[in-house]
Amino acid sequence: MKIALISDIHSNWFYLEAVSAKLGAHQPDHIYCLGDLVGYYDAPGEVIDWCISNGVSCVKGNHEKFLLGEIEPDPSKAHFYRTQLHRDALSQSHLDFLKQLPDALEIEHRGKRLYLTHSKPGDCVGYAYDVDELEKDFLLDYNYYCYGHTHIPMVRYHYGTVVVNPGSIGQPRDFSRQPSYAIIDLNSESVSLHKLTVDHERYCRSLLDRDFEPKMVQVLQRTAK
Repeated sequence: MKIALISDIHSNWFYLEAVSAKLGAHQPDHIYCLGDLVGYYDAPGEVIDWCISNGVSCVKGNHEKFLLGEIEPDPSKAHFYRTQLHRDALSQSHLDFLKQLPDALEIEHRGKRLYLTHSKPGDCVGYAYDVDELEKDFLLDYNYYCYGHTHIPMVRYHYGTVVVNPGSIGQPRDFSRQPSYAIIDLNSESVSLHKLTVDHERYCRSLLDRDFEPKMVQVLQRTAK
């Protein structure tokens, strides 16, 4: 069984469309999204429609919970998150889809147990930049722990558990300007991270032309060079 992990799409259909074209080459048996389909950018409906039409299994991220009113966002960041704008733009069927998403998924294949969530267990807001922030006793119950939220791709082995973060589709924060995803092959017990070059300048120009927050555009333009 081969699964694809994506996360933190953040309404960025431009990047997701490019990644979607590459995912098929891996012939995954299933695609899982680790939360934050919405927030920040310009196409929340298109992103949700793609997930539905492709049978993607999703978990709720903090931005889904912001939009649904399950938790309150920081008021000082509301204009960056575009929470109310997305709430107003989405159809009732889109909102119903988001409402029924679980906070976590557990799957098992050939005796291998996987836990998939947005960040830490029971906490979709706090960040886990260091695997030491994940409790040993919790990890010991799983062969794979899969999460997003940091927007930084990573694979680590911790207490015998493979900890996988596929990074972000819609807002990479590793200064690469490239969306990323992960492929887990449960038959060969291998994990691979993949990054994709996109025309980020074209997308950024289109956002600025529509008066998007410059800071949110600059995140997509960051580079270490």
